[in-house]
Amino acid sequence: MRPIARWAAAAVALVALVGSTAACGDDSGDGPVTLRFTWWGNADRAELTEKALDAFEAEHTDIKVETSYAEFNAYWQKMATEIAGGSAPDVLQMDYRYVREYADRNVLAEFGGSTRVDTSKFSQSLIKGGTVGGKVYAIPMGQNTQEFTWDPAAWQAAGATPPADGWTWNDLETAAGKVSASTGNKVRGVVDFGMIEDWFEVWLRQQGKALYTDDGKLAYTAADVQKYWEFTDRLRRSGAATQADVTSKVDGSQANDPVTQKTAASGFGYDSGFTPKTWEIMGREMKLAPFPTSGGDLGQYAKPSMLISVAKRSKHPKEAAQLIDFLLNDKEVGTILGTSRGMPVNSEIRDAIGAALTGPPKVAYEFEKQILPKLKDAPPPPPKGSGAVKAAFQRVYDDVMFQRSSIPAAAEKFMNEAKQALAA
Repeated sequence: MRPIARWAAAAVALVALVGSTAACGDDSGDGPVTLRFTWWGNADRAELTEKALDAFEAEHTDIKVETSYAEFNAYWQKMATEIAGGSAPDVLQMDYRYVREYADRNVLAEFGGSTRVDTSKFSQSLIKGGTVGGKVYAIPMGQNTQEFTWDPAAWQAAGATPPADGWTWNDLETAAGKVSASTGNKVRGVVDFGMIEDWFEVWLRQQGKALYTDDGKLAYTAADVQKYWEFTDRLRRSGAATQADVTSKVDGSQANDPVTQKTAASGFGYDSGFTPKTWEIMGREMKLAPFPTSGGDLGQYAKPSMLISVAKRSKHPKEAAQLIDFLLNDKEVGTILGTSRGMPVNSEIRDAIGAALTGPPKVAYEFEKQILPKLKDAPPPPPKGSGAVKAAFQRVYDDVMFQRSSIPAAAEKFMNEAKQALAA
């Protein structure tokens, strides 16, 4: 098993990304090829990925793969630094929200020709998640959807009504308040979700709105942001949601999630986070539920849990595509990876492993089967600058949490920063 290098957080922000890359041909010649492959995730995902890469190297003896991984925020900070320095990895895990930004900056290679990957058994609606201007720059590695994670033991002890199809945001407020009260506010009912743009998007979609227009402008107003933050602020002030100093430590990792740390009994997430070791990491068994609604559209959609791309500067694009094709279409690898990156995108592999799943992956699998009829197609990849918008949404909400700003002022500040980011 090859050693894994974990990245540390870099100080360079994503907006510092430099995209002045140029295409380089495959100069691998007849000698051995070394590919660099990087991804984000926890240690259990890394362990399974390494096993899959061992299988690839055993079959492709002329290709070696060097790996790195990090938690989500540190991953993107490091990626921005490496790309700015002209040292992007050959193969990189890509996020749906950054596809257009990286493609527009000329960082990603277009799939096709020598970089062909077989997607014949993939949902074409998922392929759209990596398509920009009619060209595919990222291929989905898995399918997931948004979800609500809750601790049944804590909710039952508090006498809180369990989440169910059609439950409302008011139901969440009432239940979370009961959980907090039953523990003397030591364990909050829900993780404050005001800082995460992903959950704001679902809330918007429930009202028939979206994050972006077709031409890449904001599709909502400061009043929408203010209404959302007023609701989450009320939950925090009442004690139903986590306090500011706890919420501010959330960084996208399971280890630092208040639910894992048992300072909260529920929170929002993506079902692809339910890996074989999730119960072990969280210290108890959890359940999944759909988002609460306002009584109308659920607002959730099936999306690529993550995607995979080839860097345009890679000297070995053919071999990089071979690696990607192997990871997504080899049945042995499908069994190894399981649902560590969401439900497999290859329909044959997904059906094959579904019946044999146990533990957290089975919970996620059954949740997706249950909710699939209510899921809508994902919107197009967000425009260039959306990564900075997402970061600003969280950063400005810090001012709300720590009461450094009124909500109307914070909403206006965010809108101004978001428009500037999209115009840059």
